[in-house]
Amino acid sequence: MTSIKVKLRRSSVKDREGTLFYQIIHLRQVRQIYTELHLHEEEWNSEDSSVIVSSVTDSQRKMHLSSIKESLEDGMSRLKAIISQFASKGAPYTADDIVTAYNAHVTITGVVSFTFKLINDMKKIGKRSTANRFEVSLKSFLRYTGGHEVPWSDLTSTFVLGYEEFLMRRGLCRNSTSYYMRNLRSVVNRAIEQDHEIPRNPFKHVYMGVDKTVKRAVPLDTVCKIRDLDLTGNSSLDFARNVFMFAFYTRGMSFIDIAFLRKSDVSNGVITYSRRKTRQKLHVRIEPATQKIIDSFGKNESAYLLPILSDGGDDVDLQYVKSYNRVNRNIQKIGKMLGLETKLTLYVARHAWASIAHSNNVSLLTISKAMGHDSESTTLIYLQSLDTSAVDKANSDIIRMMDGRKRK
Repeated sequence: MTSIKVKLRRSSVKDREGTLFYQIIHLRQVRQIYTELHLHEEEWNSEDSSVIVSSVTDSQRKMHLSSIKESLEDGMSRLKAIISQFASKGAPYTADDIVTAYNAHVTITGVVSFTFKLINDMKKIGKRSTANRFEVSLKSFLRYTGGHEVPWSDLTSTFVLGYEEFLMRRGLCRNSTSYYMRNLRSVVNRAIEQDHEIPRNPFKHVYMGVDKTVKRAVPLDTVCKIRDLDLTGNSSLDFARNVFMFAFYTRGMSFIDIAFLRKSDVSNGVITYSRRKTRQKLHVRIEPATQKIIDSFGKNESAYLLPILSDGGDDVDLQYVKSYNRVNRNIQKIGKMLGLETKLTLYVARHAWASIAHSNNVSLLTISKAMGHDSESTTLIYLQSLDTSAVDKANSDIIRMMDGRKRK
């Protein structure tokens, strides 16, 4: 087992910046790799090895600290790739070998090392969701490989098929295995763009599609029960309920869009935002019920409209993941309190709004615009999977017509 940690060596001279270095521990050997990166002690969090950017830091210093953070991530990715390649060979290696490889700027090639670098590159250009998706997939891939590097030449159709079977043995459904296959294919496509030699058609034997799933929606009376549920004394559940209702009142706004709403997105009683999924700009009028929820959260000092994310503290993407999981867990608890057969999640608010609008004869075009879909065909597919009540009614009517005829 090898561990890597970034540390700060404080300067012996007062008020002078310290030096950042990587500490490597392998087989009880401890080695250091010093960088050319320097910052003050108050700009470094030694507990989680992260750069601190305070609210009073000037813009020029913020840019400098941001570049330090990126450089550290680059170095960490290179070290992980080096260790992964050593491990894949199966031969013994030392902490000194790791340091020598790092200082020699050895080119590391393989699926794992390439993905590490790709994740870092995605973070640099602001593609956080893509980086997170690749990180999740890489963890899964490393479980299959036992933590070892995989040369591009080994990424054959047989190898990928084995990965799919590994995922199925872990109990994943076809949509989940397809998710990991599509992410791996995305990594491979980027490697091909950079002239890496990949075996021909490695994904020919695995499933890459998306099966239709049963969409979950609840009727209007259930939404009203969620709204009216007495949650006095349980602030966590009340917070989750309010987020759910905010999503419903804003035409099924997704949680990621809710979380990243800023106060500046509100003007003259209208929320204007761009969907993170499609980049489509939407305008939502703030109804009295919506305003009541906003007011219930009280005033917060951050730039965000709702107190889901904060300007300081953890990275906002990490804050988002933590908040999403916490709110979703509490929404599910509310569903159980109400005895709902449908598993209640944040996304149910979106499904519910679309289904209720459809059942109240709101036009397909209007629903499509309201939900920020790319086309009406997307909305039609969405609604067809949500509600079969019209088809069921037609079936019942036909059966009643048959019962009404006299048997000969």
